[in-house]
Amino acid sequence: PTQKADVVRMIKIFTQKQTAAIGDGGNDVSMIQAADVGIGIVGKEGKQASLASDFSINQFSHVADLFLWHGRNSYQRSAVISQFIIHRGMVISFAQALFSAVYFFSPVTVYTGMFLFGWSCWYTAAPVFALVLNEEVSKENVFLYPELYQELRKGR
Repeated sequence: PTQKADVVRMIKIFTQKQTAAIGDGGNDVSMIQAADVGIGIVGKEGKQASLASDFSINQFSHVADLFLWHGRNSYQRSAVISQFIIHRGMVISFAQALFSAVYFFSPVTVYTGMFLFGWSCWYTAAPVFALVLNEEVSKENVFLYPELYQELRKGR
């Protein structure tokens, strides 16, 4: 079992890429934990692999769904939400800087604590929840055109 984990570690070291390991039994636990993404399959050999993994699936055929559909959506939503959070902070910081410049850089805040709390939690919550409903490409098209995944590899 440790040889499988050693293979995963060597692949990580020599290729400098992220790794995924898929296993279905207790002998795959070390390999699953050595990988960046561990996928456990609930099977005849028990649940040790699925309990030690990051993601648990019932059948090997669900791996394509996990990578191509859920992985794509997760990556895109994470990228959009991080940009949204950065821009949300920039908007409120720019307004504070402009206010300070107009009033000769006096140490007065334009926003109260409750407004900042409301801004970060409630006023800007609608776009975050709208991301859950956003579906750029249908599930069928993702499986028909796996080259769409190449767009995500650019890191944008």
